[in-house]
Amino acid sequence: MDVPRSNLPRPDRRRDRLRGLLGLAAGLALAVTVVLVPVGEVGAAPRFDIQCDELIDGIDGIAGDDDLPGGKNVPVGHKEKIPDYTYENAAEAYRNRAAPTGAELDALQGEYKNFPAGSEDHMLRRWKEYTTSGGEWEWERWRNTYIPNMANDSRGDGFHRNVGRRLKLGGPDWMCEDTQLAKEKNLGYDRRYDSVNRNRQVAYELKSGGSPLKLEQLRADQALMRGSSWKVYYVFSQEPLPGQVRLMNQHGVRYVVLESTARLQNPASNPGNTSMSPDQSRPTGGAAKDLAQRSGRTAADAREARRLAEDFANDQRRQGFGPRRPGGIDWTSLELHYVSDDPQTKDFGYAFSAAELPDDGEAEPGYGGEAALDLSSDALFTWLSLDQSQFWVNLNPDTPESIIDPQFATTDAGRVLLQADLRFKETQNAYMDPATEHGKAFWDSMERTSDGLICHGSYRMWVEPKPATVREDGDQLYILDAPLAARYEPMDIDWRPPGQGEDLCEDAPQDVVDRNTQRIADTFAPLLEQRVNTAPEYADLRRVYTSRVAAQWLTERDAERPGAFHDVIGSGDVSAWPARTAWDPQDVFDEYLEQLSTPLFRYEWTFGEMEYWMDIVGGVTLPDTPREAMPAEQFQQAHPTLPATVQSSLYDAVSVPLAAQAAQAGDVVGTFAEGTESMAWLGGGPIVQIAPEPTDPPDPGPVDPPGPVPANPPGSGAGAQAPADPAAPSGGSGSRTVAQRTGAAWGGRLPATGFSDPWIVPTALGLILVGGALVLLRRRARTSP
Repeated sequence: MDVPRSNLPRPDRRRDRLRGLLGLAAGLALAVTVVLVPVGEVGAAPRFDIQCDELIDGIDGIAGDDDLPGGKNVPVGHKEKIPDYTYENAAEAYRNRAAPTGAELDALQGEYKNFPAGSEDHMLRRWKEYTTSGGEWEWERWRNTYIPNMANDSRGDGFHRNVGRRLKLGGPDWMCEDTQLAKEKNLGYDRRYDSVNRNRQVAYELKSGGSPLKLEQLRADQALMRGSSWKVYYVFSQEPLPGQVRLMNQHGVRYVVLESTARLQNPASNPGNTSMSPDQSRPTGGAAKDLAQRSGRTAADAREARRLAEDFANDQRRQGFGPRRPGGIDWTSLELHYVSDDPQTKDFGYAFSAAELPDDGEAEPGYGGEAALDLSSDALFTWLSLDQSQFWVNLNPDTPESIIDPQFATTDAGRVLLQADLRFKETQNAYMDPATEHGKAFWDSMERTSDGLICHGSYRMWVEPKPATVREDGDQLYILDAPLAARYEPMDIDWRPPGQGEDLCEDAPQDVVDRNTQRIADTFAPLLEQRVNTAPEYADLRRVYTSRVAAQWLTERDAERPGAFHDVIGSGDVSAWPARTAWDPQDVFDEYLEQLSTPLFRYEWTFGEMEYWMDIVGGVTLPDTPREAMPAEQFQQAHPTLPATVQSSLYDAVSVPLAAQAAQAGDVVGTFAEGTESMAWLGGGPIVQIAPEPTDPPDPGPVDPPGPVPANPPGSGAGAQAPADPAAPSGGSGSRTVAQRTGAAWGGRLPATGFSDPWIVPTALGLILVGGALVLLRRRARTSP
């Protein structure tokens, strides 16, 4: 029968107490294990109003006033390079998600605001709201706009870690994710500052440099500083646009640039995305393709994309870290200015330059990026595939059978060249019109015959390459300048338009005719050359020509060291890159004949009026692309930061103010319209998933000083293996993998445990073993006599 516990012998009571203590110890060990074992991003939640060094790993000490923005060592406008970082976009998991059915949408319960941004639940409810509110886009276009806009928090959190470490925002006075200051100061706007120090009365806001500034935030910041000692600094991850600088100046906000490139760890792998790829089964990605695909085909598309981006930004904490707006790029100016080709790995890379549009909130967004990128890409492979002898077009009424090479005529590169040839003649005729100031001055300068006639001969005008300025650096080519030249020479034409009257100049003195013909060349060659190299109507010609420069370099080096483009080069097959715009070379020739047959204008002469008819033949010829190589020392002096800029652009668009050309003399190449304030570098390469960072990164040593940083190895395409985060201290809390560091809030960071992160898993496993041992001992104690 049962014996009352109080009557147990003393050894039995001791065993009972031991069993109880062992059970309690086992329970505690397992409970602590639950806290310590990382659970990924599940259950992670934003943590607001907390000390920065509790929120950010690896802050080493506390910075003095001199080492903070506005201080002696980090003055206003200061720029330096800090470590790059990787981030993850959870929404990329749904890149291939099919459009939901009506039944699926009807079954959805709850508002999208109740679900994490970037989750499938959030996305589907967002789509349901869009369709029911009259949205006109199809699912795929909407989805591919939604996904990149869901990475704001992850991108911003990574940059915040870097900034917190670099500026040493440690100690009890530095608060991160501060939601209280705006309420305390009655700023009238629900403002959250990234870092705040109330003792020093300073607040920091982090910005990517690619997202527009919000006027509401600027006004709140201005209100905070008005009549007080408070200061607000914006910390940019890349150079702000001139329009952004103007806005900050207007509101009294100061800024510094701590340059840091964000690299997407899990880029989309879309097999249909093969622009700039010599292998149709090897998709490409990066800033150029991402922005071009999102730019929209029409102005209406671009406006809708901008509206959606602003709307999606409201779903996340970090509204200043949205993806670059494709509508902020002037896509008409896109030109290829960098290629790389590694024969050993068959890896390759590329980068374009383009003008940026003003960031004033009023300018119409740019569109047509995908068409511009496709034209550059298709032209590159056309130049690589065909023989150089095929690269010509010609408009001459005497040779209607020789308009364009038949194979070349099936491509957009051929279309662009032939249409540009007709435009050359139209451009000159516009300059010659005596109703214009320039035309009148020209005709007044022409030599007249004794009868008062102005006579000149027929002539040929054409465009050909000037030597391109390039820097060849191993497996990399930088195209620094690729100008075109306009040429003129006398040429007799037998064809005469039907119904043309008597040729009054038939008996004109030949020496007068020759001098006037030469005057045409001397007058209009410089004007045409200037327009060909700068005017918007010749943008496509410049675009396909820079691709021609790259193609010849790839072809020449492939003969010695076959690389990624080897199978395309000299194949003679352009069927994979047919003209995307329907056209017929005969239509262009017929339009040329019509202009030849129609008087362009009339002007008065001594004995009455004289009609002027087009009397020009010519074309475009690109059989060769001469290059002038820039020596290494000159390149380093003239373009010291360009290699780092190009490598960063493979992952994210990099802005370069044009005014910086005089100061940093490095990153500005390409052709830009008058009034353009800044340009962007947009790169890319083969899509590669970035592997998690190693668990034991090396000691980074001191923070890099301002100035250029070494470029990544040539040919490192978008998404190539990224280095470990050098800001994470060795053997300390920076040892988590990328997947753990890039969650919904601070990378799924767990609450402070008192253990440094590298020891979380070993400690947890140890506690599991201890707990198991205690349970075993308890069982033995229970069964022992």
